[in-house]
Amino acid sequence: MTVSAEFERAFRLQQEGKLREAFLRYDAILKVDPQNAPALHYSGVVLLQAGKHVAAIERIRASIGIDAASPDAWSNLALALQAVARPEAAINALKEAAKLAPNAPEIWTNLAASELALDRGRDAEASARRALAVDATFASAWHNLAFALAAQGRVLEALDAASRALGHAPSNVAFAGHKAQLERAVGKTDAAQATLTAALARAPTNPALRFELAGVLEQRNELAAAADAYAQILRIEPDHGAALSQLLSVRQRLADWRDVPELQSRFRAGVDAGMPLLSPFVLLSQPSTRALQRRCAEAWTAALTPRATPAARLLSGAKLRLGYLSADFHTHATAFLAAGLFEQHDRQRFDVIGYSTGPDDRSPMRVRVTRAFDRFVDAAGWDAARVADAIRRDAIDILIDLKGHTEGSPPTILALRPAPIQVHYLGYPGTLGGTLADYLIGDEVVTPPSESADYAETLALLPWSYQINDRKRPIAEPPSRAALQLPPNVVVFCCFNNAYKLNAEVFDAWAKILAEVRDSVLWLLARHETDPAIANLRAEAGNRGVDPDRLVFAWTRPNAEYLGLYRHADLFLDTWPYNAHTTASDALWAGCPVLTCRGETFAGRVAASLLHAVGLPELITEDVDAYVDKAVGLARHSAERQRLRDHLAGPGRASPLFDTAATTAALEAAYR
Repeated sequence: MTVSAEFERAFRLQQEGKLREAFLRYDAILKVDPQNAPALHYSGVVLLQAGKHVAAIERIRASIGIDAASPDAWSNLALALQAVARPEAAINALKEAAKLAPNAPEIWTNLAASELALDRGRDAEASARRALAVDATFASAWHNLAFALAAQGRVLEALDAASRALGHAPSNVAFAGHKAQLERAVGKTDAAQATLTAALARAPTNPALRFELAGVLEQRNELAAAADAYAQILRIEPDHGAALSQLLSVRQRLADWRDVPELQSRFRAGVDAGMPLLSPFVLLSQPSTRALQRRCAEAWTAALTPRATPAARLLSGAKLRLGYLSADFHTHATAFLAAGLFEQHDRQRFDVIGYSTGPDDRSPMRVRVTRAFDRFVDAAGWDAARVADAIRRDAIDILIDLKGHTEGSPPTILALRPAPIQVHYLGYPGTLGGTLADYLIGDEVVTPPSESADYAETLALLPWSYQINDRKRPIAEPPSRAALQLPPNVVVFCCFNNAYKLNAEVFDAWAKILAEVRDSVLWLLARHETDPAIANLRAEAGNRGVDPDRLVFAWTRPNAEYLGLYRHADLFLDTWPYNAHTTASDALWAGCPVLTCRGETFAGRVAASLLHAVGLPELITEDVDAYVDKAVGLARHSAERQRLRDHLAGPGRASPLFDTAATTAALEAAYR
């Protein structure tokens, strides 16, 4: 049999999936003809298919050394290089393939995909357009073009490209999912739901499509329907970490606790087992430990971020350049806390630049924050590489991330290491994991040095409390009690935390307090009058023997008006394991005492930190029984409640907690 015939037979066996037999025949050819480039190439492909990536690279490179004019060999080399996490080398191989076969749209499309993987949106756009110049019906090229345009913030153009991709390949569920994502991004949730519904008709068990649909339903505040969609995903794919995270989150936002203990148990077991995409933010509001939170954050970070080695460079010298990175430079709790910080920085010692990856809500807070920086970069819609490049070009010495693992966070930017020193502060009460940040800013209460092993970052401790506050926040005069549906002459316990921080254990304690203090009500916050959490919480009260009508609800409102509500509250009852954070300092600023139960994690100690700083450590309890007893005792002693209010109106207002300039100076000392 000739070498040519033997090669054809080996190739046919490879196409039939008989890899071992094919490999043996290729090897037989190479014993006769060691310089047979096709046999080297395709035996390398067999090794690649078998997962032997390093050996595959050696064989394919050897074939290219003999015949460098094979675009297929360069393309397959790229696949092997990607398999061993060498993306730059893979891109170079694809460029060689494209030179040899400039009219092959699949090569240009693969090059675009590889460039996208390295956040090179503009390069990927150029490669995708080269593919489309050859074949304007090549659906995968439109698909990658959509990703490339979206990465540059050109979302409407991206949506047009995604629509064309789906038009040329209407049965491709991945194309449908991406089109729906872009429809969501431009606020077309009806269109997104229609796109996903049509795709699910073709692929009813596809978890990715159903997950996207659940996200659309969440965006439309159809939380019960979203929960049903996440539950369906878990029935199809029990180890779908993202669906488990979101189902647990939505259940808590609805105050629907029927299966929360089971979901919590599955979540903790998933973290222990290394299940991917379990949200560290969701874990903060579950019973957990600092060590478990670190394991969860490490896995999340490893799954979502690239590895990058920063280029060393000297710091600026006498005047350091600070960069604040956040998606929350608008009407948001972080901005309400930190606006004064940005304004107070010592401009003789620091240049201060803001990098905004979130929306511009055109609010007074947005205007104020924008003006507070020496320069403000609106990077909404930018891909991570573009933001990181901007930070490098600005020669930022210390990059301060204000988001952590909260919604809209930019971990990929941090992973690209655009600054020589990176700091995590304020927005997320826990470790980020990995090497995203060098330092975590805390204090002796939330992050005592003895617990440093539970944090990936080095701890940098501020005196008093880690939390900055803004002394300029106005407090509006509230409506009357009657207008707020509060009965006269009763003790008003309040908790204006978001519903996801509430749980059955906290509600058990609150029910005991209400049972002991008959002339009292519990005042909670809801998004609107038809918020389904209201009915669920009232049902939970009834199940604990508390008249559901003793739960009164306030609706969300502008910040100054919301702060005014605390004038009618006698005592703020904190939650655990996730405390009130900004909400606790809101209450204290407005003159309402806060009662907390100190936890074991950063998230569970914030209120304790604030109470130490404001001079009311007596409102920190160490267990639930003490918390209940303290609440009941304060309800029965109006004089003591008045003393606490007087303290907050006088020494409390002058305390370190609300001294914006002093906390700014402490932060600056930490930065230096």
